[in-house]
Amino acid sequence: MPHDSALLDWSELSEEEQALFTEGCELFDQAEFWHAHESWEDLWKGLKPRECRAEIDAVQGMIQCAALLYNYERGKVRGVVNMASKLIRRLDGVEHGIWGVDIARLRVGLTPFIRDAAADEPVWGVPTGSVKPIGGWKRGRAACREGVLNLVVAVYIKTNVHRPPLTSH
Repeated sequence: MPHDSALLDWSELSEEEQALFTEGCELFDQAEFWHAHESWEDLWKGLKPRECRAEIDAVQGMIQCAALLYNYERGKVRGVVNMASKLIRRLDGVEHGIWGVDIARLRVGLTPFIRDAAADEPVWGVPTGSVKPIGGWKRGRAACREGVLNLVVAVYIKTNVHRPPLTSH
């Protein structure tokens, strides 16, 4: 289960924070990217007073992943590219994962969406519903609490930001 040991443990989140995280994951799994974004944004706002910078940035990066896919569904090149360049910085502070979300995979799975949007003539044909959590997410909230959630999403930026390929740990 991916989770950087320096980050807040799942048990350190309030029930409300856990519920917002779980709700966002469920909505993301249903390709309800705007609503996932909203749930995670409420979590992000709640974490800000706790001054846990890495967690705040990681949640903001997940929000930006959902926003990227939302923009892709609407055929907005600028929205996709802007979110991609922002989320890569937000997710830099988490090497392995947070609360079961595999950040390495999170940084790798959006590649087809970004490539398509950055193409000279985007096709807008990559199905956003194909971006799903791996494994036992359908087991519900208990699975998230156990840290089983792994999102398959990633980032490759063909335009202004060039990064070396990610390696697995």
